[in-house]
Amino acid sequence: MTSEQAPAPASPVPWVLLCQPMDQQLVQQQIVPLLTEQGIEPELCLWSSKQSHLFQPEQRLLCYLPDEALRELVQQARQNQWPLALLPHPEMKHARYGFGISGDMAQAIEDALYRDPEALDLMLCNETPVFNSVVVGDTFSLIPGEALAERLALRVKRFFRLLAKVGQVTFSAVKLCTHKGKELDTAALGIVAVEHGRSSVLSRRLVDDSSANDGMLHALVLVPRSVFEMLRFLFAALFLRDYWNKGTPSFVGHIKTSSLRIQSPKLIRYTHDGLLEKTKELMLRVEPRCLKMVPGRHLAVEDQPAEQKEVFKTQPLPAGKAKTELVTYPLPWIHHAATEEFKELFLALRESAKATPAYLTLMVLATLLATFGLFANSTPVIIGAMILAPLMGPIISMALGTLRQDEGLMLTSGRSIAVGTGLAIGCAVLATWLIPLNTINSEIAARISPTLLDLGVAVVSGIAGAYAHARAEVAKSLAGVAIAVALVPPLAVAGIGLGWGDFSVFWGAFLLYLTNLVGIILAAVLTFLLLGYSPFHRARRGLALTFLLVVLLSIPLALSFSHMVQEGRIKQQLEGLVLDDVQLRQVQVRPGKPVNISVTLVSRSTIDEQQMDAIKRLIEQKLAQDVELEIGTRVIR
Repeated sequence: MTSEQAPAPASPVPWVLLCQPMDQQLVQQQIVPLLTEQGIEPELCLWSSKQSHLFQPEQRLLCYLPDEALRELVQQARQNQWPLALLPHPEMKHARYGFGISGDMAQAIEDALYRDPEALDLMLCNETPVFNSVVVGDTFSLIPGEALAERLALRVKRFFRLLAKVGQVTFSAVKLCTHKGKELDTAALGIVAVEHGRSSVLSRRLVDDSSANDGMLHALVLVPRSVFEMLRFLFAALFLRDYWNKGTPSFVGHIKTSSLRIQSPKLIRYTHDGLLEKTKELMLRVEPRCLKMVPGRHLAVEDQPAEQKEVFKTQPLPAGKAKTELVTYPLPWIHHAATEEFKELFLALRESAKATPAYLTLMVLATLLATFGLFANSTPVIIGAMILAPLMGPIISMALGTLRQDEGLMLTSGRSIAVGTGLAIGCAVLATWLIPLNTINSEIAARISPTLLDLGVAVVSGIAGAYAHARAEVAKSLAGVAIAVALVPPLAVAGIGLGWGDFSVFWGAFLLYLTNLVGIILAAVLTFLLLGYSPFHRARRGLALTFLLVVLLSIPLALSFSHMVQEGRIKQQLEGLVLDDVQLRQVQVRPGKPVNISVTLVSRSTIDEQQMDAIKRLIEQKLAQDVELEIGTRVIR
């Protein structure tokens, strides 16, 4: 509704226009004419905190005042029940946010004249009115207001400015006590308290159950446990607008109550609507429906009960030893989880480490399935065996045991891995003796020449496996991890090699299995370390041993990788090459001294021995080494 379309007030109301002496000329030149256009002739009153003011309850106070002066007026207004309406003063930022006042003067005047005053809740901090927020400590970008609506350039500047402060992060010990007597001794980086979330961008997203008149306040307690978590929060808070729509971050506690006492053994530094203050104790409380005021158009006032149920979501907040560490030591780069924080994972991996009848049965079935699939040269059957195989459980348990130097867990998981490995090879040997095939097909050949690439696959799979076990919400990805790392097929190929009596096949496949095993353990140990499941000093010995095993395994893998690179280079040089009107196709390379090259020669005429010898010499000249040539010919007619 525009001011031209708005009807005149239903009954004459005595209006008093309040302003400071310094703003008198501006008010007379710009605001009074706007009121006159609406048929209002206000009495102009100069506000000063040094003199007493008496207003009648039937008068309407139209206020053009900064936050500081308005705070004094509100103190008197709530005691005397003076009805207030606010106009946007350049220094009235917090009251404008808190009461939803439009920043456009014409709209604010329209709201003041044609909306009725309502009884509103008021939050008090040590008995002083709070218009928008109380911020305790350093909350970085967890601030009420318009930070998320800033232009990109301003948000980038804010991010780097906050980034420089991350190394100076300090936590304070605080004791929180709600109206209904719930108490918590914890540590916090910062606390934001708001009366409602209707006019604050951040609070509106985090505090979705707030109301301007429910008699409750909201406190958001910020407790990041590591520098990495802090950096991730800062980036997401400033650049990912949908980040807040997913609910309260995992390291933010939420308290909803009608009053909250905040105590600390040290002096509490806080900002009260932007003003820096210090105290030993903060008492925040909401006085319900104590202030008669015309709410702005951006503040919806619901008809809520005077007091609602308290909310005390404090699971993310540290207590006991975790609280002491945060207060005593600098913020760690990696969060070190307390024992109670990973108890469920620890118990689950203890169960996974055992060689239960179900584990042994699945090992037999998975190995037989993989063996049949290898002989049938069937990729889908082999993938089925990968998914069925239960080896990943004890391997991840071994990683956690190695990380925390838990000898019991290491022994149990090591025994299960050894039993499963022996059982798999034995089943594959028996199946090989029963199957009358003795040919190395493509599926078997793919598992007898491991390289550093296979170690890379094992490392990535180990990271994924450890993360999937540690995070219940991504556990569904374990099937994909099992397919990627392929533990049972190499064991089946090793068993096939023993069954044939071909130790080159056995050694190549078993080396691939050891590569997967050690690579997964190392990667899982590092992943659990980064997730905070052990301090580095405890994990140091296990890490060193696992890394040594990886280095030893890397020697044959590096040699195999260099051979693969050499073979690829030879194939690239020879494939499609034309020598003496003969084209080389289907080039295959096998390592040896001299290197063995299988090639098909394609020509329009029959190729005799002299041409073959000439082509061999040309190939040796091109490669600068002796070769052993296996030749097939094709004649084009």
